Amino acid sequence: MNTNTKMTGGCMCGAVRYEVTGEPFLVSHCHCLSCRKHNGAPVVTLAGYKKGQVSFSGDERGKYESSPGVARAFCGKCGTPLTWEGDGGEDLGLIVELHLSTFDNPETLVPTGHAFYPERIAWFEVADSLPRYEGFVDMSPLLRHGPVSDGLP
Repeated sequence: MNTNTKMTGGCMCGAVRYEVTGEPFLVSHCHCLSCRKHNGAPVVTLAGYKKGQVSFSGDERGKYESSPGVARAFCGKCGTPLTWEGDGGEDLGLIVELHLSTFDNPETLVPTGHAFYPERIAWFEVADSLPRYEGFVDMSPLLRHGPVSDGLP
């Protein structure tokens, strides 16, 4: 892991900015209902970091507790969804997953899998060969590699 890597990002209006140091522990697409509702999109791509790797500046983020122990942050001015924040378990501790589209240069962060694949919208399929998981990537049963051939669940 390159601990010197720094990346920046923020909301649409620029009121909330962030900087991350080091490599993410995960970059994945999420199909869960909560992520989809938070973003108004059929799938969301997130980069996960330990809380100590992320620093915020500018305006205070708005937060919504979407489930016990899970906060979803957003810009209070423009409404840009910014994070999923919660407990990453014994190995990771508190984590911050940043929405990939809010990075200034998101191209360098490449997804490695699809999380909560069974919750996807049945008509939406991403045509890649990445693994699809029942829950969190690398922490739940692997369901398949690649898309469903007929577009149905």
